[in-house]
Amino acid sequence: MPPESKIALERPDMRAHVLKAALLAIEEVGFTRLRIRDIADRAGMSTGHVLYYFGSRDRILVSTLLMSEADLDERRRVELAGLDDHAALERLVELYLPKSAQDVRWRLWAQVVARPPDDEETLLRLDGFFRSWAAALATVVRRLAGLGAEAAEDFAVRHCRLMDGLSNDVLLGMPGHDATWAKEAVLASMRRELP
Repeated sequence: MPPESKIALERPDMRAHVLKAALLAIEEVGFTRLRIRDIADRAGMSTGHVLYYFGSRDRILVSTLLMSEADLDERRRVELAGLDDHAALERLVELYLPKSAQDVRWRLWAQVVARPPDDEETLLRLDGFFRSWAAALATVVRRLAGLGAEAAEDFAVRHCRLMDGLSNDVLLGMPGHDATWAKEAVLASMRRELP
């Protein structure tokens, strides 16, 4: 195999390796103190090597979010497939919402919202994750409540946006606004609207 072919095959694996190191670094040092050096140390690489694959700290954070969302998207599909509709609705809400004020995936979203990517491809991928969540929720409520496609989609989009808003309170650590509070608030809103 020519050397350039070998490099092309190894690059996605190295990128994934760096992104896993970034998740670990974020969990250990947090966003405010996170440096490229922290990621590089956990990846067993130099900072220059890390930057070779991503170019900047912001690009690493966006890419880490994309990887995290892709992993959760697959996990959601597997978990919901084995549940009845009532349990699937509850589990979907749990998976969507942050686990705590320190939830890394939601912290990544906050960072990306604060410093949004400027390329359309990344923005479309981020939007695709939202649409995937809304579609999964619409599918569950259609089966659960017999809603038509348009009504189920409207319900799903509104409740995903509600979960986004409640997630901000969880991330801020507002007194009394933890993950359990957010889940109960969302499910109560859903139950009021579902026939």
